[in-house]
Amino acid sequence: MSTRTQAGAGAGRDTAAMTSAPAASPPPRLHWFADLCLALFLLAVDAGLLFVIWFGAAMYAWRNGGSGDDFAASAAATAEATVGGLIAVGVLAVLTAVASYRLFRTRRPIAAVAQAVAAAVLAFGALAGAALEYHERHRETVSPAEHRGPVGCRSGGDSGECRDSGG
Repeated sequence: MSTRTQAGAGAGRDTAAMTSAPAASPPPRLHWFADLCLALFLLAVDAGLLFVIWFGAAMYAWRNGGSGDDFAASAAATAEATVGGLIAVGVLAVLTAVASYRLFRTRRPIAAVAQAVAAAVLAFGALAGAALEYHERHRETVSPAEHRGPVGCRSGGDSGECRDSGG
């Protein structure tokens, strides 16, 4: 007898087909040397992209910097290029972190750890650069203190030397 049941016209179903499909097996693990080569290749790609970001920011600052005599325009263009470069490095850090996650999921541990470390270094670099840029933009110019009488002797000698010099 068949395992088919007839419940109506054309409604024949196989009861074995109604069970759920077996879970997909994880992808095969790469040989450690292939994983290492993949890690080195991806790090080289990261370094190449970082170079392209740096070069693009430098060319932007150079193109929009004005003449060498116009310091304000040059400083503004450099600040714009720095912010744009930092945003691009942050995006690269996020993409590297996503790549690391995907590599962990596909059982490539050496490449995944290398990408995770690269993402952490890129994120730290972007945050440190942003902090330095913020500090540069919000630095207050310190005016020299007003002179209120004799400053005193700062020669490092004894008090007799200062008394003889008028300080």
